[in-house]
Amino acid sequence: MDILSFIERVNIAIQIVKEGYPEAKLYEVGGVVKSNEPTTDPNKIDQLRVVFQNIDNSTVIIKESDNGKFDRPVFIPEPWLEDSIIDWPINMDLSKANELKEKAGYKNSYLSVTLRTPLDSVPRNPYFIFMGDVTVPSIFVNTITGEVKVGSF
Repeated sequence: MDILSFIERVNIAIQIVKEGYPEAKLYEVGGVVKSNEPTTDPNKIDQLRVVFQNIDNSTVIIKESDNGKFDRPVFIPEPWLEDSIIDWPINMDLSKANELKEKAGYKNSYLSVTLRTPLDSVPRNPYFIFMGDVTVPSIFVNTITGEVKVGSF
């Protein structure tokens, strides 16, 4: 079985959620390495949690159980905070973000990657955020400009 790309997997999650929650909008995608082994291979990010803003300040979350296979969406009657909506689709896949990160000199392994647009007083682009253990700073890759930076927004 072929490994689906990050974007292909998110597309599946969006399709499933939109069937039951047609007004839901993508907020955040968190991916982890199920084995909890640090990696430098974006294909090892093998479990996604996809978060959506829904109507009436509610949230919908769907989790990936296997490559491209998702559990049922879960409705949460509260808002998800600190993110802005991600205009989907984005033009950068996780593999490209990883390549840009490494080209910029950041070759440390990571345990998780999050795609999110930080909530701010000024509009921001979505970022892939690579996170390792607490001793290694997070690496941010802007999905529009390709800019790579370390630390925080």
